[in-house]
Amino acid sequence: MTDPSYPDALPAQHRLHWYVLERVLGQGGFGITYLARDTNLDQPVAIKEYLPVEVATRRPDSSVRSRTEDQGERYRWGLDRFIREARTLARFDHPNIVRVHSVFEHNNTAYMVMRFEEGENLAALLERRRTLPEDELMRIVRPILDGLELVHNAGFIHRDIKPDNIHIRADGSPVLLDFGSARHSMGHARTVTILVAPGYAPFEQYYSSGENQGPWTDLYSLGATCYRAISGISPMDAITRSKGILGSTQEILVPAAIIGGGRYSAGLLKAIDHALEFAEKDRPQSIAEWRKELATGGKTDTRAAPAPAAVAPAAATPTPSLRGPLIWATLGAIVAAVVVVAVLLWQQPPRPPTIDPAYTKLQEDYKRSEEARRKLEEQRKKEADDAARRQLEDMQKHEAESRAKAEQDKKIADERARRELEAKKNADAAKARREAEGKKKIDAGRTEARPPVAVAPTAPPPAPAPVKPAEPDLIKQAEEASKRGNDTESLALYRKAANAGIAEGQYRLGEIYAAGRGVNQSNVQAYIWLSLAANAGHAGAKARRDEVAKALQPAEILQADRLVLQRSAKR
Repeated sequence: MTDPSYPDALPAQHRLHWYVLERVLGQGGFGITYLARDTNLDQPVAIKEYLPVEVATRRPDSSVRSRTEDQGERYRWGLDRFIREARTLARFDHPNIVRVHSVFEHNNTAYMVMRFEEGENLAALLERRRTLPEDELMRIVRPILDGLELVHNAGFIHRDIKPDNIHIRADGSPVLLDFGSARHSMGHARTVTILVAPGYAPFEQYYSSGENQGPWTDLYSLGATCYRAISGISPMDAITRSKGILGSTQEILVPAAIIGGGRYSAGLLKAIDHALEFAEKDRPQSIAEWRKELATGGKTDTRAAPAPAAVAPAAATPTPSLRGPLIWATLGAIVAAVVVVAVLLWQQPPRPPTIDPAYTKLQEDYKRSEEARRKLEEQRKKEADDAARRQLEDMQKHEAESRAKAEQDKKIADERARRELEAKKNADAAKARREAEGKKKIDAGRTEARPPVAVAPTAPPPAPAPVKPAEPDLIKQAEEASKRGNDTESLALYRKAANAGIAEGQYRLGEIYAAGRGVNQSNVQAYIWLSLAANAGHAGAKARRDEVAKALQPAEILQADRLVLQRSAKR
């Protein structure tokens, strides 16, 4: 059954060569990532399917096609890039970038097989803890920089670095995921980024061409990820920033130096702000450059040291006879002063904590962007539901027209057969009359007896055709096997009866799939067999099918109805 949260995804238990899909791990602009089982090596793997939602869609036969003929060239170009980049990334063997095992073509698309990493992504970690201390953040960022530098040196950039694509293993080591959306960074004007991550994508990623993109693009995303880890919220998206910067007003992104001042080292905050520069030429141009900035920051506390106390002029040294009493008197005065200050502080009401107005504004902007994102997701879901509903209506209309045409063709064929039969009867009757009249004329014209004509012995009637033994009562045998507790034999007999077109067998098999007895529970399979039983005249199948249909999505019902029509046509 397809996950309703991912209507374009392949269903669970779908087989791709020797890989069996288990569930969807996530979906992005370029494709869908599944958790699958490698049945050859008996180990989990992650499989990314190329499915650019902007130009392609899933068909009922599981294949992926471009939405229109005009988009076909763009889809095929992206498919070729996906395969070539998977082969290139498979050459990288670094502990902090995801390992690509293989790539293969199927369903008119391609699938990238990667190592499945246990743990949780950085987005979930930050959602739970809100911020990270500097030392822990650096334990994540520095290994990612090492792996990303290897990719940059090969002429690639990631283009989708964000907390969701940084995975933290159980031992705390990070790994950078989702290189399936990587694109070659040098000299390819056709490079297109279909979807970007607001807040983590720089302004140049919103262009249709990738000529201005390079390592500095990934460094912006890494700086934004660090900004999220020290502030607890995502940075302002580049489009919103552009309204202030390009509109000649002012920068509206609150610098990391203000957000994290006093809690993180000045060197780290300065490096983050440098990576988040709006113009690509103002950012660090390579991993090595930014790594050096992070290294020079260290853990130094940059808060101003207190000013040295003024030194009082030296007093005359007391005589030995007065030194003891003078020391005790001084200590007593100090203790008394401390007690008085403590009492005064205890009596004063606690001062309310001060909140930085810039931070408050940042939170408000974040809430507004989250609300906009939620509305956009609702709109996309509504459009997908409407498209599925229209597709189902078109399918039902087509089926109704097909049934009406079939009925009309049957009426015409029946009428033709009736006329042919009537004409044959009339011809046979006319022939019989002619033969009878001819016989009468012959008998009347006989004038003398004729010798008897030798009559050949009548041939014995043909032996009756052997009667085909009656089909065994599969339903009864299946029920007896079930009583004996042999569910496997019972299921096989019910399936045999269903495939033979026996309505009761189809109904029973539908119930088995609905309940998941001895098979993987599947409402789609239950719907198909119950529909076939209803079409064959089973009394209770239609009502049971309608109950099962309540648990299915419109697209699933549409696909199941097509399979029912195909199986009915074969019979």
